[in-house]
Parts: sequence; C-alpha cells; structure tokens
Amino acid sequence: MSATRVSQLYIVELRTRGWAVGVSYTPEERILTTVFRLSKEQKNKLQYLKVKFYRVLDRLSVFTLGEKYVVSRGDLPEVERAFAEIYKEFLDLRREIYNEMASKWDEIQRKLEDRLRSMGLSATRIRRLKPSDESFLEMYYVITPLSLTIDQLINVSEEFERLARERDEYRMIAQRVREEAERNLAEVRRAYEDKVRELEKVIEELKEALKEKSREVYRLRLKAKEVADDAKEIATFLGPETIEDLKAKLEALKEYFVA
Repeated sequence: MSATRVSQLYIVELRTRGWAVGVSYTPEERILTTVFRLSKEQKNKLQYLKVKFYRVLDRLSVFTLGEKYVVSRGDLPEVERAFAEIYKEFLDLRREIYNEMASKWDEIQRKLEDRLRSMGLSATRIRRLKPSDESFLEMYYVITPLSLTIDQLINVSEEFERLARERDEYRMIAQRVREEAERNLAEVRRAYEDKVRELEKVIEELKEALKEKSREVYRLRLKAKEVADDAKEIATFLGPETIEDLKAKLEALKEYFVA
C-alpha cells in the first residue's frame, strides 16, 4: 500500500447532463434528440455558463493536470460562491428551455410517433420520454482530492500486480495503471518546476523595480508571494525532499518578500 500523501490540493471538474445531442441509450431517445434540439442561442447561453465557471477555475487554480483544474483547499469556498451565482443563471435558462419543450410536446410527440413507425419501432414508450420536470438538464461540479486520485491508481496497480502472480495477463494491466499514476506525478512535478521558474522570473522583475524604486514593487511582491504559496502547495504534495528544496530557494530569496 502506498503512503498517504499530505495535500490540500483538489481536482475540480464541471459536469453537465442532457446538453449534448446524441447522448442517448435507446432508439427512442436518439430520435428524441433529432426531433427536439436546443436552439443555437440556447446552446450558446449554456456554453457561456460553462466558460464563466472555467474562467473562475483558471484564475484560482494552482495548476492544471491534463485538462483538469487543481485548486487549493483555501480557494474552494470562492469556487463554490462563483458556481452558486452561475447556477442561478442556469436554473433560469433551464426553466425557459423546459417550458418551450413542454409547450411543444404534442407536436414533438406526433413527430416521434411517425419517426418510430417508419423505423418499425414501437411508439408505446413515447410518453416516458417527455421530461417530467426541469431536471432533464443539469450542471454540477465535483471535487476530488489530488492525492486520492494518484494514490488510488498506485493501489489499483499493486492489486493487479498481486493478481499477476496467479494470472500473468494481469501484469500488463498493472503496468498500464502504474504508468498512468507516474504520468500524473510527472505532471505535478512539472507544475512545481514551472512555479519555481515563474517565481525566479518575478524576483528578477522585482529586483529591477527595487533599483528603479518603481510603483510595481508592491504588485510584484504580492505576485511573488502568490507564486511561492502555489509552489508550497505542490511541494507539500510531492513530499519532504521537495519541501526542503523549496525552503532552500525561498530562504535565498527572503529579502524580496519583506516590505
């Protein structure tokens, strides 16, 4: 079993349901998505809400893991506040879309029945396709501890390695799972190195600003602290060796963090 990582980093992912045309499981549902489609304006409005949330995550995230945003625990309340505001807009839009669909349902049902008959399918299940309420569209986000994500992969790979002692075909599966965990860890290490390089760049700018007694000094000090805090979060996740590495770097730069 792998050691539990100490971390306050979380993967935040936005999820939606019912937005994508063609995401269906029965012939009737597939036909429904062709008969009733969201208008271009409705799609654009829904997409804009996703973009608004992603902008918040982009601003608050410490780094990205693949296309997933990794956010510090201290910033999760702000994520929640932003999502709550966006979700209010979503509920208004969803109500509008549902009301339009409900008002047109008789027409939609006739088209569905005609389409199903032409395909030799039963039209008896048409009624259950009508959304009973507005919840046929949904938007939510999920929070997963970064440490749990990677540790679970390592634990699963170890389980497959044990199975491979009895059935050799599990050996390659164990290797694939292990490689995914290693890829994720490598991305986290790259994120740490990127933060250190960014910090060094900000410090160089700060040195110049101090020489020139520029008004930029205050802003750059704040920026340096922000980047250093992000680096600390990642270093904590990566473990004692990385923490010590960062401490040494920050000690050498400490004069630039004081007013």
